[in-house]
Amino acid sequence: MYAQVLVFQPIRLKDSPFLDYRVPEAQASEIRVGQLVAVPLRTQTLPGLVMHLSPTSSVTETREIASILDPEPVLTDTMLRMANWLSRELLAPLHRCIQLMLPPGMNPQAILHLVPRVREVPAGLPRQATALLQLLVDRGPLTSTQVQSALGRIDLRRTRQFLKRRGYIDVERSLRLPRVAPKTVAIVSLAVPREQWQARLSGLKSTEVYLAVLDFLEEEEAPVEASVVLAETDATAYHLGKLHERGLVSMGRQEVVRDPLEEMVFTPDQPPRLTAGQLAVWEALTASLRAGAPRPPVLLLGVTGAGKTELYLRAAAEVVNREQQALVLVPEISLTPQTVHRFAVRFQGHVGLWHSEMSEGERYDTWRRVRSGEIAVLVGARSALFAPFPALGLIVMDEEEDSSYKNGTSPYYHTREVAERLAHQSGALLIMGSATPSLEAYARAKAGRYRLLQLPARIMSHARRIADWQQVLHLPRNRYQSVDEVDVPGGVLAEEPASTGVALEGVTIPLPPVEVVDMRAELRAGNRSIFSRALQAAVDRAMDQGEQVILFLNRRGSATYVFCRDCGWVATCPRCNIPLTQHGARGEAVPTKAEVLVCHRCGYQRAAVPRCPACGSRRVRAFGLGTQGLAAQAAERWPTARLMRWDRDVAASRGAHATIMRAFAQGDADILVGTQMIARGLDIPRVTVVGIVSADTALNLPDFRAAERTFQTLAQVAGRAGRGILGGQVVLQTYHPEHYAIQLAAAHDYGTFAERELAFRRRAGYPPAVRLARLLTGHRDPAKAQRSAELMAQRLRALLAQRGLPSTDLIGPAPAFFARVRGLYRWQILLRSVAPADLLRPLEFPPGWIVDIDPVNIL
Repeated sequence: MYAQVLVFQPIRLKDSPFLDYRVPEAQASEIRVGQLVAVPLRTQTLPGLVMHLSPTSSVTETREIASILDPEPVLTDTMLRMANWLSRELLAPLHRCIQLMLPPGMNPQAILHLVPRVREVPAGLPRQATALLQLLVDRGPLTSTQVQSALGRIDLRRTRQFLKRRGYIDVERSLRLPRVAPKTVAIVSLAVPREQWQARLSGLKSTEVYLAVLDFLEEEEAPVEASVVLAETDATAYHLGKLHERGLVSMGRQEVVRDPLEEMVFTPDQPPRLTAGQLAVWEALTASLRAGAPRPPVLLLGVTGAGKTELYLRAAAEVVNREQQALVLVPEISLTPQTVHRFAVRFQGHVGLWHSEMSEGERYDTWRRVRSGEIAVLVGARSALFAPFPALGLIVMDEEEDSSYKNGTSPYYHTREVAERLAHQSGALLIMGSATPSLEAYARAKAGRYRLLQLPARIMSHARRIADWQQVLHLPRNRYQSVDEVDVPGGVLAEEPASTGVALEGVTIPLPPVEVVDMRAELRAGNRSIFSRALQAAVDRAMDQGEQVILFLNRRGSATYVFCRDCGWVATCPRCNIPLTQHGARGEAVPTKAEVLVCHRCGYQRAAVPRCPACGSRRVRAFGLGTQGLAAQAAERWPTARLMRWDRDVAASRGAHATIMRAFAQGDADILVGTQMIARGLDIPRVTVVGIVSADTALNLPDFRAAERTFQTLAQVAGRAGRGILGGQVVLQTYHPEHYAIQLAAAHDYGTFAERELAFRRRAGYPPAVRLARLLTGHRDPAKAQRSAELMAQRLRALLAQRGLPSTDLIGPAPAFFARVRGLYRWQILLRSVAPADLLRPLEFPPGWIVDIDPVNIL
């Protein structure tokens, strides 16, 4: 028997991406498609995946499979088909697509071995090259990890390339398969009845310690972890060993599941009564869930606070009751805690969590529990798509429009496309929800490819809860009306007779009013503060009344760039040629040690400079504003307010998102300053004011999606206000108040914006009217990068001419907006086509080229 194996290493093969290996007779009964195996390749033994089994081989000479790494197949037939589809549609190497689906801890890791070719270090080498070569000469071949550990902060990539080009070292690459095993703990149980204790303890000193252990174990009905026994008694491991020697206790090991939700307590809740609008949508969803496959995906368009999550919960319950599984995708880790909580209280003990901040062991255990069917509902980020569901019945994609649903490395998949394909292959229903859907999804819904369902009314709470809040806050009246009055034209659905005086169950309030402030007029009026007079007045009122405020600015740091007022020098990243962002203390005086300049593209850091390195002037100043600077100015303007910041700088550690969200919801801060992390998911009833400090941060970028992203962000941030009985308002500050994206976001009018933007895209020839492919190359030599792009453009023009397509379908070549990143000069080409992958498939791309089908970022 022969196995066709996909080796996890890029190998150029003419006819097939697989290599044929002979299956040893001893393994013939064990080998299965989808298993991980170790195979010899040249001088290495590498991990690979069995793709096919055959009684014959396509080649005359074959080598034997070395071993089976996992007895159970790690990929199902559905996942193997998905990997082949991804490779074909995205022009991505098949092994990269397969690696997306491997269980945690089994993804092959690249190991670089640095081998010295000289016995002495030549004089005159750069400092870092000298240090690296001396280390290798002294200690012999080392891995890159060992070198980094020994030398600390060194630009290892550039240094090793420098030494390799000059023949001083060899760099050998190998792959290894890290193993993540189930976690086990030592357990102890009582082995004999009480009558035998004294006889078996005979001769031991301090028998009271041993008796304490035995008494504790007698009270327990099941085996107990050894660590618990030691914690509950004065015993040590020595005492347990003696008890085991004398046959008083039995000791063993037991597997424990690493579950990030284990320590959390969830109180079950009851599903609320649906409003008429929700009920109409739920009936449509129920029909789709119960219909046979295939069925079209659903686009659920609902304003912020419309009750989409309750419909997700009911849809999940529907499939779980049929012994199927549900996958719930969220775009940001910051949204995960709140979403997990809502599902965990409804599906006690059957909810799993999946995101990048979990440990490898936690993800491995979650992966196995999904495969076994123990987890009924999995909540996670985009990579949760590739969990091994044996019975998937529902996929929910919340906040469908979010750009983080696009994978940033090869293969460059979009979650929406993969989810649609996965739903089709598994017979599941895909529900995509958003208040501001992507234009791609909206256009498909208008064309009939997706089923469009809408929730136009905001559900704030229920009448009884509103009445309780009204009494607590001593409000004579509230501004709510029945959701059913909004949902049902010409009629009201009463839950109880009007004579009882009980209000209708579902209540709503209009979306918050948005005041657009022209910051140009503020300057003309003499207000040079970053806070407009309207925003200051709104925050003053909220602070006086004990309410909460959100201030939104989609930029991190204390200043956006640092420059010299005398000669114009700007502090830029040496690897990316973009301005460095200042973080830390900010002021006009000499920079403090707390200040640091950071590149938000590659992570480069340097200390702030007290003098201009170009002219020596001390007039080096910070300009612009980020969330750190905004928080500082807010603290100065409202000195008694308790401030909290939420951006990637302060929420970098595991659990930080949940901690910040919980603290703000509990009222530990009056003002929350944040980036787009606060734009979605926050439901804080005491937030009455949302200030959008600058609505223009992304409006004028050279990207055809700039207006769409601006509208989506503003509409989502505005939706954080007025979600409780206190009502709310939004103050939107801008230098472009006349722009239609800002005007329509202020009016909460997605429909008009979508139709206007779609008309623009059709005229300009941009998605969703046509599809795009982005071809990007980079080189440390700018001339070589340009030449490579020009040669590729020539090949593409010839291909277009051969197919009879217009040359205007090609845009570029041109330098990318971020023309230099991590030392590479970048050039890009955009190709318009109805089927870009089919058009590009005949081409062979040289190493270093990135092919991104349907890009969401062209900067």
